[in-house]
Amino acid sequence: MRLLAPSFSANIVLVVIYYFSQFVIVLGNLMTYAIIGRILFSWFSMGSGGRSSNRFALILNDVTDPVMNLAKKIPHTVGMIDLSPMIAIIGIDLIVRLVIFLLGKIAYL
Repeated sequence: MRLLAPSFSANIVLVVIYYFSQFVIVLGNLMTYAIIGRILFSWFSMGSGGRSSNRFALILNDVTDPVMNLAKKIPHTVGMIDLSPMIAIIGIDLIVRLVIFLLGKIAYL
């Protein structure tokens, strides 16, 4: 018995799901790298009151502020070490993995 080929619209849906999942992965990676860049710039601007005058550092702060503000609401200090960037990176990773898992489930319904 010969199986019927999948319909053209089903192939398009799978391609859209694939590219959307790749977009989510890249967006999560970019946010992770932006948080790491923010950490590095914060080390170099410690003498200027915490905010850098560098345009790139200001852009990184603007991009990562929504995620970092959510992470700062969770108790996040150990002594003098601020763990909110680590909490934000772990949260981004968990969200990306959840979205990819759900998209995989949708693709194989």
